[in-house]
Amino acid sequence: MTAIRTVTAPTPEDLAEAVGRIAGFAALSLHESFPHLDLDGLAETFTRPSALRMLSGRYLSGLDRGLPAGEAAAEAGAALIHAWADARLAARAELDRQGR
Repeated sequence: MTAIRTVTAPTPEDLAEAVGRIAGFAALSLHESFPHLDLDGLAETFTRPSALRMLSGRYLSGLDRGLPAGEAAAEAGAALIHAWADARLAARAELDRQGR
């Protein structure tokens, strides 16, 4: 018999704190790996409403699937970095197509 695990949704304050920390760690991680990337610019990008909505959704989805908070946060942060990288690559490809 498998034990049923009850997942308690975080309070709005706890969710906001977690999402802010995830955004901050994602920005710091990218900056540490690629020092030419501006940390303030990354933090600004990762705390825009669209990024925070995505992080919140991914984090809560991970919690709903039974992941520990740290794993849900890591998954959400990785998804944010991948989305950011994909957007940068798409923007660069568009500039290349335009001959810039």
